[in-house]
Amino acid sequence: MTRILAMAIIVSLAWATVLAQAQETIQLRFSCFEDRNECAVYADMLARFSADNPDIQVSVETMSQAEILASIGDDPPDIARIADVHALAGGYLDLRPLIGNPDAPEAAFRKLYFEALRGGVDSDAIHGYPDSLGMVAPFVNTSAFAQAGIDLPGAEASWDEWLAALESVAASTGAPYILAVDNKDHRFAGPAISLGADYIDEAGGLTLPDDSGLREFVLLLSDLRAAGKTPEDTLLGTGKSEAYFVAGEALMYICGSWKAESVARQVGDAFEWAIAPSPVGPGGSSAIAKATFLVALASTEHPAAVARVFDFLAPHDGVAEFAARSLTVPARESVAAKEIFYDTDDPAVAAALNGFSNQVESMEDQSLKLDLHPGAADYYQASNTHLRQVFAGELTLDAAMTALLESLRAAG
Repeated sequence: MTRILAMAIIVSLAWATVLAQAQETIQLRFSCFEDRNECAVYADMLARFSADNPDIQVSVETMSQAEILASIGDDPPDIARIADVHALAGGYLDLRPLIGNPDAPEAAFRKLYFEALRGGVDSDAIHGYPDSLGMVAPFVNTSAFAQAGIDLPGAEASWDEWLAALESVAASTGAPYILAVDNKDHRFAGPAISLGADYIDEAGGLTLPDDSGLREFVLLLSDLRAAGKTPEDTLLGTGKSEAYFVAGEALMYICGSWKAESVARQVGDAFEWAIAPSPVGPGGSSAIAKATFLVALASTEHPAAVARVFDFLAPHDGVAEFAARSLTVPARESVAAKEIFYDTDDPAVAAALNGFSNQVESMEDQSLKLDLHPGAADYYQASNTHLRQVFAGELTLDAAMTALLESLRAAG
């Protein structure tokens, strides 16, 4: 055999190998929505995955929620990041028989997340997992407490103890408002649950079977409004609670983890602040959170490859990296319970996000079930409308609660 012929054979074999590998490479599409940089973080993580798994390439497409849902009928992706688990109900892939350890997800995340993805179907299917939580809990001006020489209430402090402490700090520092909270979305639900409200009935319906805690929180806010200790406009829907807090005018501000960077940027060095444990009541110490999910689509032509992606992203280290780099709160409690080294140069942001994460484990299941319920959006819209009427003096609390329950019944 001549040297030229031998070289030709070697080159031919090499090309054959390259072509074979190219033909065997599976291309997966991941449709992703983001609030900040979540999709870029996933793209980088999955580039590493593909480097270690050259037979699977994952392309991450950043899209809006509406675009993702619109694509399902025409050109569905293999994997999607979604906020509404019900929008694609019935169209998810069951990962349980495909993933490396089928018991691992339910051991790491609360079962109710998987139940929500099943859409009421009686099965043990695993369709995905929650990759982040938008949590609502109290922001507190800790500098004002230090100036007044008053200790922050502890982790087991009740609403009465918090209100008494805030009153004392306001009296000492001259802060005009002790609490600011917007009548918007799910800001009232966590406090209401902690005060004893039941939103979900025994059959799983969002019927508000016990509204006592919600009534108590509305009365609490009404009393503060009458005394001039909470800004009235925020209860009427102006959405300006953050402005009162960053200006140092409100000592406590109830809002979400997505506001940590905004608050830090506006406050700067003006004062120190922190995320406080949610006050305790008959319903526990419950923040409230809305989850986003990574899901596998049943229409995929490569279910085994999709499962390998989930085996890479869903374990502790993958969830921890995603949370740290995307500045989000993890739903995996083993991650949330430890300090997360958030990828930020602002220690106030890192401390705040860890403050939210520290409350993941203490959240009542009902806090999650409420936002996972298909009727949640209808409830919040009705609640915002009717409770605003209470604060505006247009309805009594009894009349507003009757109207709210009628709205829930009408929404089904």
